[in-house]
Amino acid sequence: MVRSIEELDDILEDIRKKVILANRMDELDDLLNKWGIVETEPVAIDRFRYGKIAVIGGSEVEETVLLGIAKSFGFSKSRFEFCNFELAQKFNYRKMLENAEYSAVLFGPVPHSAKYKGDSSSIIVEVETRPGYPPVKRLVSGNELKITKNNFKHALQELIQKDIVRADIA
Repeated sequence: MVRSIEELDDILEDIRKKVILANRMDELDDLLNKWGIVETEPVAIDRFRYGKIAVIGGSEVEETVLLGIAKSFGFSKSRFEFCNFELAQKFNYRKMLENAEYSAVLFGPVPHSAKYKGDSSSIIVEVETRPGYPPVKRLVSGNELKITKNNFKHALQELIQKDIVRADIA
């Protein structure tokens, strides 16, 4: 049966609404699979080496001290986005997904249960393993996640050495 342009417009509007709703509910992949629409592999993102570095997790070290360490490497404070332990559970991790403006994520201790962790055992595993997120560095002291002045400094050194981030242009 051939449909009129008006009928096709109504059908397309219904499809558009279903796609938007599925995307909001993080069910778009399931819907596309159900309709037989196969997504292509994620495209590698050329991350901006002068982008933001997210520092997520609880820390006994003051943010100003960490920013002082970052400054000693030539980073401006505007390059860093901090999220403490309490806020890490509801932090919008998805804003970093396929967003070249984020260069790296440094994780300290965070709650295992967090929004957007999907089927992963923790949000750290989700961000580490899901394509499209920036490179992740776990800040560890001994055998536990912990943000210290020393491991923060070493993490920045490693990110610079691996050319993941670059200090601000002077």
